[in-house]
Amino acid sequence: MGKRNRNRQRNQQDRNGKPDGRNRDNAGWGAGYSEIIKENKLFEHYYQEQKIVPEGEFENFMEAMREPLPATIRITGYKSHAKEILHCLKEKYFKEIQDLEIDGQKFEAPQALSWYPDELAWHTNLSRKILRKSPLLEKFHQFLVSETESGNISRQEAVSMIPPLLLKIEPHHKILDMCAAPGSKTAQLIEMLHSDMDVPFPEGFVIANDVDNKRCYLLVHQAKRLNSPCIMVVNHDASSIPRLQVELDGKKDILFYDRILCDVPCSIFGGCSLCQGQHERGRSFQKNDVAGRSCCIISSSSRMDDDDL
Repeated sequence: MGKRNRNRQRNQQDRNGKPDGRNRDNAGWGAGYSEIIKENKLFEHYYQEQKIVPEGEFENFMEAMREPLPATIRITGYKSHAKEILHCLKEKYFKEIQDLEIDGQKFEAPQALSWYPDELAWHTNLSRKILRKSPLLEKFHQFLVSETESGNISRQEAVSMIPPLLLKIEPHHKILDMCAAPGSKTAQLIEMLHSDMDVPFPEGFVIANDVDNKRCYLLVHQAKRLNSPCIMVVNHDASSIPRLQVELDGKKDILFYDRILCDVPCSIFGGCSLCQGQHERGRSFQKNDVAGRSCCIISSSSRMDDDDL
């Protein structure tokens, strides 16, 4: 029997309501989505050899790393209707999911991140899997997808929001983001350039670089949502990124940056909750000289900042 005929019969079985792992009418909302096994012996052996966890606490340590990350969203701060988006979230969607219970598990109402300005960042213990798959959250999820595509909301991990805040970006700043993909922090930098609504076209700009050509397309997608003229995406090895020259008053001079964001590649140890592939690549973790490469990138960045900093 050909593959096409087998698929046709399988689809017919689904329509007839016969048992099938993907038929939501016959099972819970999570049916058909296999659980990710967050285990890797090499991964665990590495941590045990480091002896950084007190004896007797290793299992608790691993369980903490296996916990799923909270879902976090950020409302773009330079859009004129950011307050309207915030009001809609607080008065409609957040109230609808307050004290929500799914499959016997209670979920807390979303909370504003206290350290992020103007209540423009929120987090909840609803996992991304539940947001995507639960029928009770379908309207909320559709709203997030729609507003993300239009550039009004960014789904971004809370820890990723911190570095741009610390840079204290001003509209005239020239900024280099050396390892920018997938672009959530880059988008945040662009928003900060546009924070003054009285300045339609800031003097500053963001140059977003990444060594991976395919990931540069993610940068373009992120930037395009924000409709800003203050962004340029480049594809270069950050450890040997060249200096750019600019012409001022008829003279060529080296372009120095007011701010440089250098989020270098990490070993992704401790990232059990991020994705399944990390548990399958445990052997490669120990072969890559991530630390050495990161040092080269940081050294490269030190040649391009403004002498006055």
